[in-house]
Amino acid sequence: RKMCDNEKNLHMVEIILEIARYLSVPVVAEGVETEEQYRLLKTMGCHVIQGYYFSKPLPPNEMDDFLQAKTAQ
Repeated sequence: RKMCDNEKNLHMVEIILEIARYLSVPVVAEGVETEEQYRLLKTMGCHVIQGYYFSKPLPPNEMDDFLQAKTAQ
């Protein structure tokens, strides 16, 4: 979450993504709350991202409606 506020945190994320790519290990970025974090992770090559930026946690019975509404946009 604090990767945009601190250069050391940002560098740590970059290193983790590099190691994961080298080892062909999938990475899920969690806790993404802002568009800035989302865009930064995408530019770094992270393509599986979750967090409040997209939605608060939903119960299973609300997921269908949420996904349909998102794809209709």
